[in-house]
Amino acid sequence: MKLIEHYLILFTAHKNQKNGVKIETTMSEIMDILSCSRANARGVLNQLKEQGWIQWNPGRGRGHRSNINFQLSLMDGIKMFASAHLVQDFKGGMEFLHSLSIPKQIHSILGEYLKEWFGLQTEGEKEAKHILRLPIHRDLISLDPARVFTAFEYHFVGQIYDTLLRIDFNTKQINPHLALGWDTPNDKEWTFYLRKGVRFHHGRFLIAEDVRYTFQRLLDSKTSFFYWLGRYLKKVESSGDDTVIFSFNRPFPFFPNILCSHHASIVPYDVDMQQQIIGTGPFLVQSFSKEKLIMEAFDHYFNRRAWLDRVEVFCLPEELQSRFLYKMMPENVDSMEVRDKPITQHIIRTQILIFQTKKPGPQQHPAFRRAIYFAIDRNMMIDELNIEDVYATDSFITNHSKKRFPTYTLSEAQEALKESGYSGETLTMLIPPNQWRKNALWIQSRCNQIGVSLKLQPLDLKKTLQKEFFRQADLILIDVSFYGDSEINLIEPFGNNSFHRQLFTLQENQQMDMFIDRFVSEKSKSKRFTIWNEFEDWFRKENLFLFLFHLKEESAYSSSLQGYKFGPFGLADFHNLWIKF
Repeated sequence: MKLIEHYLILFTAHKNQKNGVKIETTMSEIMDILSCSRANARGVLNQLKEQGWIQWNPGRGRGHRSNINFQLSLMDGIKMFASAHLVQDFKGGMEFLHSLSIPKQIHSILGEYLKEWFGLQTEGEKEAKHILRLPIHRDLISLDPARVFTAFEYHFVGQIYDTLLRIDFNTKQINPHLALGWDTPNDKEWTFYLRKGVRFHHGRFLIAEDVRYTFQRLLDSKTSFFYWLGRYLKKVESSGDDTVIFSFNRPFPFFPNILCSHHASIVPYDVDMQQQIIGTGPFLVQSFSKEKLIMEAFDHYFNRRAWLDRVEVFCLPEELQSRFLYKMMPENVDSMEVRDKPITQHIIRTQILIFQTKKPGPQQHPAFRRAIYFAIDRNMMIDELNIEDVYATDSFITNHSKKRFPTYTLSEAQEALKESGYSGETLTMLIPPNQWRKNALWIQSRCNQIGVSLKLQPLDLKKTLQKEFFRQADLILIDVSFYGDSEINLIEPFGNNSFHRQLFTLQENQQMDMFIDRFVSEKSKSKRFTIWNEFEDWFRKENLFLFLFHLKEESAYSSSLQGYKFGPFGLADFHNLWIKF
């Protein structure tokens, strides 16, 4: 344990402590507080005295009490601890602070300090380092492009790796990136010509074998988000170091869109992705765990070095999120040392209720699903729970949703329930941990009113790709994020290994495959969206998904940050950011 930790434990253990005021104590009390031997306690006290943090007058003789006088204020001690330890061990540091008996007014000050600790930081004097420090509220599970699941992970993959092509989310145009260009000598073959001089983070130059290996890896692993591409992709061949040829068993005009997905980021053929995180992107990974991600600028990035020197991302421990809650919102972007109008971006998430029809039970019956649909009045739910920044929907896409929704009575829901043959069994509904629990409780109460018993169970995101995890679920309440009208973003969740596919019957999955086949085979974007609308109509007709509402989230960054570009899901592309002082 570090000396500052000993000091904070001693300080907070004395209920009436004040700076500059002597407090009577004994060596035995000090030993109990620090949970150490007399010799160790004496050593700690001597070190604290040398630092000037305490005055210590030991009692001489039996019956004479010692005096301790705290010289360093509690808040200064907390700041000293935080600056020294949070970057190394954020979770452990926050848990240590949480364990202390800190007065309520100090909690408020600590919250303000965290606002300053996050945001843009400048360290060093001779060679200033510009660091962007961000909080997130979910564990980071994986940074393997083929397997990332959450929007946050997907975003960070885009900072660490590169794709052959890249979509401009403003113009919707697909542009070369790692590839300089491409040819389509026929409607079943695509030839890509690679950029020269692109380095991986471990020093080697990118070659065609890396591209071939990346796509073979996507097809070989059933945990890959693009495993379903094997239905169309016949083979990938390298021709020399700079040319890659993709051959399909049918025309595949949608392929350039897939090459823009972060799931199709190029990885090196000579690295075990389970052991190392190596890409060609503007940032390399210096440290990664479920609680922390430290990325440093890659000096040899082929497309200009990032201005930011480091990006530090920390996950607030679940039990502390409400206590030390911080988000990059407009009211606290002053942590970036600016006072002007922030740049804001609205991110749309869709909350949906999914039925597991593959599992035997009443949820397999269309009338049961219809009964739940009748019981859940979206607008009533929003009004009764007073949920802000949401609006009812029946689509994944905001501008495709109806403006008005029919309302049904509980009697109509009960009639549908009778038709289903439901006999009172309890069903399990998985819900995001600590998030939207009040929504889940409302749904549970509403179902109870028509006679359906629901048990709520937290959804463990670390197990989302494990089939056995879903066997317990009858329904799942979840949020999905879509950015604009990105077509690849629409169909990715319905690939072979997505958790959606794990919930449905073979016949339903085959129906989804038919829609996807039509979608990826269509050349016209407008016609693809017509097919997508048919796809959603089928979901609505079968009530496999119950669309609840769209959630609007606002992220904010200071307008002194130049080169700001919003990437997928409305998050910042760190590569282009620089600050105007």
